Amino acid sequence: MAGYGAAVHTGAVSSGETVAVFGCGGVGDSAIAGASLAGARQVIAVDLDSKKLEWAKRFGATDVVDASKGDPVEAIKELT
Repeated sequence: MAGYGAAVHTGAVSSGETVAVFGCGGVGDSAIAGASLAGARQVIAVDLDSKKLEWAKRFGATDVVDASKGDPVEAIKELT
């Protein structure tokens, strides 16, 4: 609930937007799913753990950034 609520209610994600979620644990994956369900065009998952990034794709991430391999902000800028 916290992740979905954060994406849909607190973040007010709507159709066509781009979203980046830092941290792909339980709450982060819920936020990814919420953003995807809300119609975000691009959902970027950011984490240090490659396994969690793979899970994030299953929850609706369109792109992933492995923060252990460089500056995640720069990687997001390149993706958007």
